[in-house]
Amino acid sequence: MTNALRIFQDASDLDNISIASPCHAEWSDMVGSDTVRFCASCQKNVFHLSGMKRDEAIDLLRATEGRVCVRFYRRHDGTVLTEDCPVGFQAAL
Repeated sequence: MTNALRIFQDASDLDNISIASPCHAEWSDMVGSDTVRFCASCQKNVFHLSGMKRDEAIDLLRATEGRVCVRFYRRHDGTVLTEDCPVGFQAAL
């Protein structure tokens, strides 16, 4: 098991993710859906974790071993906002 897989064994570990090299492309300039869009700048799919349910986001990170382009909102308390919290998700938009 890789370190990336070990990181995402617990649902609370989603809140510990960080982006090593953030992309500066605008989400609104990308083509796709509410949860995944294609970035013409880096030529990769970018997944919007805050547009997914918490379990879906964790499953994606596990399946890709954490090697994936993502976008997300982080609450003031440090937790990652997901679709499971519709009030918080709507406020972030």
